[in-house]
Amino acid sequence: MEANMESCLNQVLQKDVGRRLQVGQEIIDYISDKDKSSDLEHDQTNLDKLVDGIATSWVNSSNFKVALLGLDLLSALVTRLQERFRSHVGTVLPSLIDRLGDSKDQVRDQDQILLLKIMEQVASPQYLWDRMLGGFKHKNTRTREGVCLCLITTLSTYGAQGITLSKIVPHICNLLGDPTSQVRDGAINSLVEIYKHVGERVRMDLTKKGLPQSRLNVIFNKFDEVQRSGNMVATPGSDKNFEDEDSVDGGRSTSSSSSKPSSVRRTVVSVVRRPSAASASKITSKEAAAGAVDEEDFVKAFEDAPSVQIYSNREMEDQMSKIREVLSDEKHDWEHRVVAVKKVRSLMMGGAAEYEGFPQQLRLMEAPLKLSAKDLRSQVVREACITLGYLSTLLGNKFDHCAESIMPTLLNLVPNSAKIMATSGVAAIRIILRHTHYARLILIITSNCTSKSVAVRRRCYEFLELMLLEWPTNTME
Repeated sequence: MEANMESCLNQVLQKDVGRRLQVGQEIIDYISDKDKSSDLEHDQTNLDKLVDGIATSWVNSSNFKVALLGLDLLSALVTRLQERFRSHVGTVLPSLIDRLGDSKDQVRDQDQILLLKIMEQVASPQYLWDRMLGGFKHKNTRTREGVCLCLITTLSTYGAQGITLSKIVPHICNLLGDPTSQVRDGAINSLVEIYKHVGERVRMDLTKKGLPQSRLNVIFNKFDEVQRSGNMVATPGSDKNFEDEDSVDGGRSTSSSSSKPSSVRRTVVSVVRRPSAASASKITSKEAAAGAVDEEDFVKAFEDAPSVQIYSNREMEDQMSKIREVLSDEKHDWEHRVVAVKKVRSLMMGGAAEYEGFPQQLRLMEAPLKLSAKDLRSQVVREACITLGYLSTLLGNKFDHCAESIMPTLLNLVPNSAKIMATSGVAAIRIILRHTHYARLILIITSNCTSKSVAVRRRCYEFLELMLLEWPTNTME
């Protein structure tokens, strides 16, 4: 693709699905490279057409691969434009709300991650939620449920401060009578999440909404379960935030509702899925984020894999070949990919590294492991990161080439809006740096100290500190 704004726009506006799948990554690379796309910010007319074309023709495409590329394109634009993307929020939001009800898990997950990214980098959660209320009345059942799950994720990530919940609760109450059980469950789980952050004031306010007593009893029983479980997030003085007797409000921000929160509390993690997963999530003290992981979690999970016995070099190579086949094909079900990644650890526990053909097999495994670390499924990414940490722990400096190959991919996880992915990347990097002292890793880390992402810059200085403290002097020199 010729590197200029006009050719990029032409590629976005063409309708051929096959061609879109071919050029999607090229367009992402063009947007991400400031040198190639220096005219992006200055050509407002074409930029408006570009964003509109991606939102309406790509994100809304019936081909889920094109829809995923469309979400990736918008994510690249958000990263590039930051707060300047704010003027495009109204253009993309209808499509993003629609995709919350997509039939594919991958699309729904990626859509929620993008919405959180917009809240973090472009505009405040309140700014988006003021414009998302129509989603509670969407004609698509999955979308109504998805909006509830998105609210849960927003509260889990940012807390209730700065979000005027009094505008949202009536819409949730309307969904309590929805004809679809999944939507009703989503509405109840949303109220439970609000209760975690706001406390007893929610219970009082719901009694004024005219809801049937039987429905209130179900909700209040869930409130009681949360209270007994110790999963409350609300502070003892949180009621002081409520000045309006009839509102459920997580504390209005003293600044304008359109400004970005200066110090949001990052309390959770992965994208909330179906109600069963949402109700199972717990708030922990670690990093103030349920779902976040650290090195200790990884070490505990290292040998959480089935036992395998290997009796020959040929058998080891056959097993590694089967794993590569699964991990290299994204069409395989994500659960199969998780099993395959764990199988690598099983083979290591079975003594695979002792066979002469293992170094070559490890080289061949680099690309599939890298692909797994880029997966859209947080479960696949987590297991891939655990496996990479385990390989580094066992192989030490023999893991050098693989460490160099995988490090940029792991660094790309650091700014991910899904906390489980971000912290998995950080934990894997820290374990690798502790056990694999390879000089070329220094350049990778130092070059990312000037990253556009604040999270990446901050973490890279932490990684440098770790290397200075733990690496031998000759490697550092």
